[in-house]
Amino acid sequence: MEQFNTTFGKLRRPGFEQVPAPHRYQLMGVDYARLPGKQGGELFVTRHGWACLDSVLPRSWFVDDRFKKVGRALAGATGAVYRVPVDHQARSDFALVVKFSRAAQDIRVTILDQGAHLDAVELEQIQRAAFLSPFEEFANLVKLRTAAGSGVRTKLPLAIYSPPTRYADWQLGRHSHLCARMNRALVAAQADVSEERRITYDWERLYILLYRWIDGVDAEVAAQTGLITKDTMVALGQEARERMRALGWMVCDHKPRHVIIRPTRGGHGPLRRGEHIPWALIDYELLVPI
Repeated sequence: MEQFNTTFGKLRRPGFEQVPAPHRYQLMGVDYARLPGKQGGELFVTRHGWACLDSVLPRSWFVDDRFKKVGRALAGATGAVYRVPVDHQARSDFALVVKFSRAAQDIRVTILDQGAHLDAVELEQIQRAAFLSPFEEFANLVKLRTAAGSGVRTKLPLAIYSPPTRYADWQLGRHSHLCARMNRALVAAQADVSEERRITYDWERLYILLYRWIDGVDAEVAAQTGLITKDTMVALGQEARERMRALGWMVCDHKPRHVIIRPTRGGHGPLRRGEHIPWALIDYELLVPI
């Protein structure tokens, strides 16, 4: 089991702001505490993740394939994504979303309704879509959350883990030209950082993104099970798209499965605030500014 020094030689674990400077990084506008593993892995923990650090350490969800054995693969996800319940000091229902990054892999975007609901700028963005690299994904989500305030609810970005195991290129399905593009973006984002302090990608390893789970059901499943009508499903998707567009953002593979709503306690309909159905956005690997 890979071990991490979370106290930095002190008797107690410090707060995020007190993490020693050599372990503090800011990348693309996101603050991280970097924890090197004793077996060679790396864990980058955000401010949100530091508040529940015991829950995001790999021993809680990764060791012995716990994400598969205790967690479950999410239905409808096109990549490797799992919901994993983990121990939490204050919440018995705490769970992680464990998502294996598909950065630099092939992509195929399905456009609903032949793109009739999209404008020219959005269609152009879809034509050149590519999966975001791990740090770009977190950075774009944080920027969206800042722009939206409470207007768009999302999962909380907690940590990025790169285990020490190495793989051959063909095993990971990455393309060298896409890796090179992401390397250039990473270097550019750290132009003012001394070389020995720069974060780099190791493309022979996996990158796993950890988010906090949001309870609810996606709009497509809600329509299939009669929780909402198909017209309501379409309306929720359009509302999410238009809200994002007004903020200058879009998800290139926007679809009802990316919109989460909550059933009432009795499960007879969606939770409402007045006539409005609150929703959350849950997929960010193609979240881009426009």
